[in-house]
Amino acid sequence: MDNKLRKYRRVVEKLGLSKYYPRNLTRKQVFVVSENVISPEELNGHPDKIPWYILQNIVTCNYEGRSFELEESSSSQEKSFSLTSVLGKETDTNDGQVNPIDSLVAIFLCCDDFLRQILIEKLSICQLAIPLLMPVTDVPNKEWELIVWGMRTITKKWQTSSGSSCERSVVTEKLPIVSALRLGRPKISKSKVVNCVINEQKHNIFFHSECKGGNLKRKLSDGLLEIAWYLPSQKSTCTFADALTFINLRGNASNFESQTSFLSKISLVTIAFVSCSDFNEHHTTLLESLYTQEGHVIFILDGSPNEALRDAFCKMDTENRDMKKQVQYITSENKNELKLSGQIWQILGSNCEKGTVGLRHSIEMCIEIAEKMNYHADEIEQNCFEAKQSAEKLLQQVKRAGKQEELPLQEITVDIGEAKKEQHRLLRKESHMQIVAYVNKQKEEVLELRRKQLAKHKNRRMGCTYEMFRSSFTNTLLKRKYFFGFVKVLTDKYCIDTLHPIRREYIRRWNDLCENPQQEKSVSSKAKLDELEQKLSRDSLGLEHFNREIGQHYEMSLDLKQLQAAGNSRLPEVAAEMLLHGYPIELMDGDASHVPLTWVEAVFESLKCQIGKDKKMFVLSVLGIQSSGKSTMLNAMFGLQFAVSAGRCTKGIFAQLVPLDTDLKAKCDYILVVDTEGLRSPESASIEHTNNRDNELATLVIGLGDLTIINIMGENPTDMQDTLQIAVHAFMKMGNVNIKPSCLFVHQNVTDVTASELNTTQKRSMREMLDKITEIAAHAENCSERYKSFSDVITFQEHKHIMYISSLWQGDPPMAPPNPGYSKCILQVKKQIVEIMKNSEPKSIPNFITLLSDLWKAILCQDFVFSFRNSLDIQAFNALNAEHVKHARTLRRNALKYSESLQIKCKEFSVENVNEKGEKCLGDYLQKLEKDISDVQSSMETYFKENKKAIQWKKKVEIQLSDVCSEIKKDMRGTFKSIVIKTTGRAKIEANIKTYEQEIYEKAKTLADEYRHLKLPDEQLESEFAKNWNEWVTKVPIGDDYEDIRTSFQIITEDYQIENHKLEVKRVWQSDLSRTEVQENDLDFSWFENVKLVFRFKGKKAYAYKANYARQQILEDLKTVISNHRQSGTKYNKQLGFELFSKLSSGLENMKIDEKVTINKNSIIPLAVCNFYAVLIPSLEDMQEQHKRENDPRLYMESQKERLWHMFKEECKDLQIVVKVASAISRELTYSIKTSLPAKCKFEVIDHLRHSTAKGFSSKRSLHAMMLIEKADMGFQSLLPCLFQPILCITKFSFTKIHNMCLQKNDETGISLLEQKYRDKVSEIVTGLKQDITTLRTESKVVSKKDKEGDTAMTTMKLWWPALLEHTDEELGLKTDIRLFDEERDLKLHELIDTLMVELKGIEDTVIKAFDSSIFSEIIKSCCQLFLADLLNCQEVCPFCHALCDLNGKHDHHRTDCHIPMGVTGGRWAHTEKLLTDMCTTAVMCNYSFKSKITNNEYINFRNYKSVNTRCASWKIEPLADESEKFWKWFLATYNTELAKFYGTKLTDIPEGWKNITLEEAKEDMKKLYDI
Repeated sequence: MDNKLRKYRRVVEKLGLSKYYPRNLTRKQVFVVSENVISPEELNGHPDKIPWYILQNIVTCNYEGRSFELEESSSSQEKSFSLTSVLGKETDTNDGQVNPIDSLVAIFLCCDDFLRQILIEKLSICQLAIPLLMPVTDVPNKEWELIVWGMRTITKKWQTSSGSSCERSVVTEKLPIVSALRLGRPKISKSKVVNCVINEQKHNIFFHSECKGGNLKRKLSDGLLEIAWYLPSQKSTCTFADALTFINLRGNASNFESQTSFLSKISLVTIAFVSCSDFNEHHTTLLESLYTQEGHVIFILDGSPNEALRDAFCKMDTENRDMKKQVQYITSENKNELKLSGQIWQILGSNCEKGTVGLRHSIEMCIEIAEKMNYHADEIEQNCFEAKQSAEKLLQQVKRAGKQEELPLQEITVDIGEAKKEQHRLLRKESHMQIVAYVNKQKEEVLELRRKQLAKHKNRRMGCTYEMFRSSFTNTLLKRKYFFGFVKVLTDKYCIDTLHPIRREYIRRWNDLCENPQQEKSVSSKAKLDELEQKLSRDSLGLEHFNREIGQHYEMSLDLKQLQAAGNSRLPEVAAEMLLHGYPIELMDGDASHVPLTWVEAVFESLKCQIGKDKKMFVLSVLGIQSSGKSTMLNAMFGLQFAVSAGRCTKGIFAQLVPLDTDLKAKCDYILVVDTEGLRSPESASIEHTNNRDNELATLVIGLGDLTIINIMGENPTDMQDTLQIAVHAFMKMGNVNIKPSCLFVHQNVTDVTASELNTTQKRSMREMLDKITEIAAHAENCSERYKSFSDVITFQEHKHIMYISSLWQGDPPMAPPNPGYSKCILQVKKQIVEIMKNSEPKSIPNFITLLSDLWKAILCQDFVFSFRNSLDIQAFNALNAEHVKHARTLRRNALKYSESLQIKCKEFSVENVNEKGEKCLGDYLQKLEKDISDVQSSMETYFKENKKAIQWKKKVEIQLSDVCSEIKKDMRGTFKSIVIKTTGRAKIEANIKTYEQEIYEKAKTLADEYRHLKLPDEQLESEFAKNWNEWVTKVPIGDDYEDIRTSFQIITEDYQIENHKLEVKRVWQSDLSRTEVQENDLDFSWFENVKLVFRFKGKKAYAYKANYARQQILEDLKTVISNHRQSGTKYNKQLGFELFSKLSSGLENMKIDEKVTINKNSIIPLAVCNFYAVLIPSLEDMQEQHKRENDPRLYMESQKERLWHMFKEECKDLQIVVKVASAISRELTYSIKTSLPAKCKFEVIDHLRHSTAKGFSSKRSLHAMMLIEKADMGFQSLLPCLFQPILCITKFSFTKIHNMCLQKNDETGISLLEQKYRDKVSEIVTGLKQDITTLRTESKVVSKKDKEGDTAMTTMKLWWPALLEHTDEELGLKTDIRLFDEERDLKLHELIDTLMVELKGIEDTVIKAFDSSIFSEIIKSCCQLFLADLLNCQEVCPFCHALCDLNGKHDHHRTDCHIPMGVTGGRWAHTEKLLTDMCTTAVMCNYSFKSKITNNEYINFRNYKSVNTRCASWKIEPLADESEKFWKWFLATYNTELAKFYGTKLTDIPEGWKNITLEEAKEDMKKLYDI
C-alpha cells in the first residue's frame, strides 16, 4: 500500500496537483472564468497544465480533451531511434510523460465529491467512460472506492422496443451488465473492440492504446473499473432492444482478483480477451472463476491457443458441461474490429434473449457487494448517508400527502403576484374610487393572502416537508450540499415518473389540434391542453420548489412582522451561501410569473455581506425560444448545472454565480449568469397573454444584463424572427429609459461555422432583418424618429456581435457524443463575453438589487417606458449633484476669501493708483481662482472615471460648473469695481479725515506736554481731555446732508402716478401703516364665479395665505437690492426710493396665485405703501446709518476718541517710552484683531459646516426634509407656510439652523461653536503675531543703532512697525503708520519685544472676553447665502401638488423623487368636495381626467398633463403606486380636520394604513430616504 501511495503521489506531483491531493479540488477552483485557454501544444514541457487542459475540455463537453500526446524532447527522440531501444535494452524514454487515463484518475483523486459528480456528468454527456471503481488513498484500510454518489445526477434516455421513450437514472435502473477484461496482453485492443460493440459511430468511449497517449505506461489506472452504457434508438440497426451497462477492467485481470470477483457477481455477460501466446498456470485460477460464475462468458482469443490454454479450456469445458449459461469462443485472428464486434453483438443478443439467469443489477445494488469485498462506497460517508436518508424521507412525505398539501405557500403566491400586478395596473379599479384607496385595498389584499399563508403554515403537521427541508439550513455546509444534491436527484426521478405520461398526452393532443383544428373540437382540446398545462405545473417538483417555499415563508414573516419570532432571519444567509457554492437562485417564480423581491433582495444583501460590499458582478443573461440550447450552452461555457431536458427545461428565471480569475478581478469579481425559460413554449401557447409573458421575460433579463446573449437555434426564419422581435422591443425599451446593455447574437446548430463567405452573407441578412424589425418596433413604441436601424437602439457591429456555433451532437442521439467543434465555438463565445466584460461597467450588488426592483416594478405596470423609474440613475445623479455642489461651494468660499483679501489690499492704495495696483491684485486672485477651478475640474474628471454611470451628465455638469465659475469671476470683478468707485468717491473724504486727525493729534500732543509734569489723577486728566476734545471735534465739519427717508417716502407716494388712488393713499397715511399682510378681501376671486372644478377654488383663506408668501418674496428681493446699494456705498436718495416703490407696486399688481387669482386694484397701492413703510424703510435707514459712519469726518473722529485718550493719558504719566509704545501697538493690534475676526470666523464656520453637516446641506431635498422634520414638532401652523413658499421657508430655516448651530452652547464645554471658533482664531492670530515679533529680534533692518556700550540694539517705530507689517497676515488690516507722539525716539529692541509679549497675552484675554454674538449676524447670513447659492437656483414646484423640484442648475425637465398627496395643497374631488389622497404619481397611472384654472375648465386626461401648458410640460412625473413619503401621509391623516377647514372642504377618507403612521415613523422614514 505504501508503494502505491508513493506512486500516486509521484504522479500527482508531476501534474502539479499536490496542494489539492486528496479531495481538495473544488468547483470554485475549476470553474473560475479566465482568459487563459490551454492548447495541446502548451502541454509540452508543462505537465502541470495537463489537468487544467483536461478539465477545460471536459467541462465544455469536448471529448477530445481526454486524449493528448506530448512531443518528445530531441534527446528522447535520438534514444528512440537507437539500436538499443529497438533491441529493448534502453530504459523507458516516456518517464517524463503521463498516460491520459492516469491523469484523469489523478484529477479524480484530487476532486471533492461535488466536483467529481459534475465531471462524471460531463464525461457522460461526452459519451466517455466513467470511473466506477477507482483507487482510494484517504480512507483507512481501503484500497478501492465505488463511485455511486458521483453518478447520481446521470439520467439516460433511450427508445424501447415498443417505440416509446424511456428516461431513467443509471444508478437506480436495473440493467444487464456486460463486463470486459483481459488475461495477459492480447494482440488486439480490448477497449477498442468494446467501443465498436457499444457505439456504431466509432467513438472512443473507452480509452485504448491507439488513442493519443495510449502507448504510455499506466501507473495509476490499472485495476480501474470504468462504466459506459449502450442505449438503443429507433434508428439503431442492432436487433438488441434493451439498454446495456458495460464495465471495463483496466490491466491484466489475473493481477486483480478482487475486481474480477466483483464483476463475476454482477455481470450478465463477461467478455474475456485472452492472450493465447503467454497464457500460463497463473491464469488458470481466473479462468476457472469465469467458468463457474453465474453469467455468460465470451472468450476472445487472439490466435491459436498454446498447450496450457488448450488444456485449461478442455478441462473447464468437461467439468462444466451441465451449466445453464453459455460459454462461447471467438478468435480474432484475421478479423478486423468491425467484424469481431458484429460477432460479439450476435452472441450478446442471443445471451440476453435467452437471459434465463435474469442477472440485472443497478449501480445502487452494487454497494452491498462492494462492502462485502472491503471496498469503500462514497455514499457510505456519514454526511452523505444521513443526507440521503433525510432526502428520501422528504420525498416520501411529498408523495404521500401531495405537493399542494406539503408546499402550500407557493400556491398562494400566484394570487399574491396577481394582486401586486393589479396594484400597479389598476385594471379593476372602479371610477369613483381614489387610486391611493384602491392601491391600499390591494395592499390589504396582499396582507390578507399573507395571513392565509400563515394559517396554512400553522396547520402544517409536526415533521412536515417544510420543517424537514428547513432543518437542513442548520446543518453544516457539507451535509447541506449533499442534502440539496439528493433532493435534486430524487425530485428529478419523481418528475420523470410523474410528468412523462402527462407530457406525452399533452404532445399527442397538441399534435391532434394542429392537424384537426375544427372549431368545436378545438375548444375542448384547448381546454384539455390548459388542464394538462396546469397539471404539469402542479405536479412538477424540483429543488427550486422547496427553496421557493422557504422564500415565501420569509416574505410572509417579514410582511406580517413575525420574522424574528419565526426564526427565519438567517434563511437568506444560507441561501446566499448556497449561491456561492454553485446552487442557482430563482429570480422569477416560473409558476406565478412573479419576482419575490423581498426574498431575492435579502439573499443578495446577505451575499454582499459574505463576499464584501465592494465586490462587482458582470450580469450575463440569455434569451431564446424553448429548447434552443440556452441552458446547455451556459452549462458548457461555465460549468453550470442549469436543468436541461426536452420540453420546458427552465421555468422562470434563475441565476448562478461564477467567480473570475485573478487576472480579471481588476475589473470585476463575479459573473452572474441569468438563465430564462424559453420563449414561445408549447405549454404557454394556450395561456392567455403569452406574448405579454414573453415580453416581460425579455424586458427583465435584457434590462438586468450587462450583456444579453440572444440565442437562435437552427435555420428556421420564423423562430429567428420571433426571438429577434421580442429582443428588439426589449432593447428599445431599455434605450428609452437610459439603460444601455450589450447584446451578442449566438446562432446555434450551424452546419459550417468556418465558411466565412457564407457567414458574412448570413450576418448581413440578420442585420437587415434586425433593421426591419427595429423599424416596426419603433413605430409600435412611438419612437420612429429616434430609431431608424438596430444600431440606433444599441451599439452593434455584426462582425463582433453575431457568432455561430456548430451542431451540438456528432451523430444521432442517444449514443452520439457532442461535436468537438461545438466546444471550440463555445470557447470563442466565452472569449468574446470576457472582452465585452472588460470594457463594461459591472454592477455592485446593491446596484443589481436596485435595478431588479426598478425593472420589476415597471414591468408590473402596463407601460414599461412610461413607468420605469431608474433608481440607479437617480442615485448616480444625486451623488453627482452633491459632488458638484461640494466643489461649487469650495469655489465660492475661496472666491469670497479672495474678494475680502482684495478689499483689504486695495485699502492700502491711493486713489491715484487704486485702479492700476488693484487690477494687478485682482489678476493675482483670479489666477488663484483659476488654479482652484483647475483642481475642481481635475477632481471631477477623477469622479467621472470612478463613476461611469455619471458620464451621461458630464457635459451638463461641466456647463453648470462653467456657469458657477463665470458667476464667481463676475462677482469678483464687480467687487473690485465697487472698491474703485468707493475709493474714488471717498478720496476727498479720506484726505479731509487725515487732515482733521492730524490737527487733533497735534493739539492732543501739545495738551499732553502741558500736563506731563502736573501728575494729575486719571479722573481729572479725563475731564480735561473731554473738555478739550469736544472743542476740537466741534471744529470738524459734519458730512453731507441726509434726507429723512420717511418724509421722502410720503412725498414719493404723493407724486406717484396714482390719480385714481389718491384717497386710498391719504387714508393709508392716516391709518395704521403696520397692516402689511394680504387679507381675503384684498384678492380678486371673480374668475371662480359659476365654475365647478375637480381641482377647484381652494378657499379664500388659503389664497390669502399663499399671497402673503408671494408678497414676502417680493420684499426679500427688494431687501437684496438695498443690500447691494449698501455694499457699494450708495446713500439714500429720492430716486432710489421711487424705484423701490415702483418695483413693489408692480410686483403686487402682477402677482398671480395659481394663475388666476390676483390682488384687487384698489388694494395694491395701500399694500405697497404699508409694506414699504414697515419693511423697507428700516433697511434703508440702516443703509443710511452705515453711509454716515463711513463718510462723516466728525463721526470718524468720535470713533478715535478712546485711542487718543489712552495715548494722551500715557503721555501725561511718567512712563518709560517702551511701555508707551508697546501700549499703543497693543491698542492697534487689539483693534485690528477685533475688526478682522468676523471675516476670519466666517470662513471657519463655513469650513466647519461644509464638512460636519454635509448630509443636511448637501442637496435641496435633504435640506427641505430637515426643515419639515424640525417643523413637524411645532404643529400645523408651522408646517403650513412650507406648502406655499417652500423656497422662502428653506431660506429662513437655513439661516435659523446655521444661526443655532453657531450659537448653541455645547453641553460639555458651555461654549458655542462660533465662540469656540472665535477663541481658536484669536489664539491662532496671537500665536502668529508672537512668531512675527520674535522674528524681528534678529533682523538688522530694524536696528537704528547700538547703545553707547555697543551691546544693545536700538530701534525706532519708523523702522520697526513697517518691518512688522511685512511679516503679519495682511488680512489683519493693520494701518501702514501708527501714530505716536514721538515716533523717532530710540527704543531698546529686546525691551520692546519682551514688553509686547506680555501685552499680547493681555490682548488675547481682552479680545476673547469681548466676544459678542450679535456682531456675527452678518457672517451667519453670508454662510447661509453661500450654502444656498447652488441649492435653490431652481425654485419650481409641481403644478399639481406643489412638491419642490429636486434638481439644481439647468435641466431639461423638473422632477422630484417624492410627490405629495394633492389634498395637502388643496386638491379635491368635485363631486364629493373631499381632499384628494392621490399623488400625481398615482394619477398618471390611470385614466383620470381633471379640469382646473390652468386647463380653462376643460377636461384633460392626467396622462396628457404635458399638453396643458409649458409649465406642466416642463415636469416629468413618473407613475408609481402610492410611493409618497410617510411624512405626508402622516400629515394628511393627522391634520385632516385642519386642512379641510383651511381649504373649505369636507374631511377626506384617510386610508387605514396612513392612520397608523406615527410622527416618529414619518421622521425616521424621511431621514432614511434623504440620508440625513
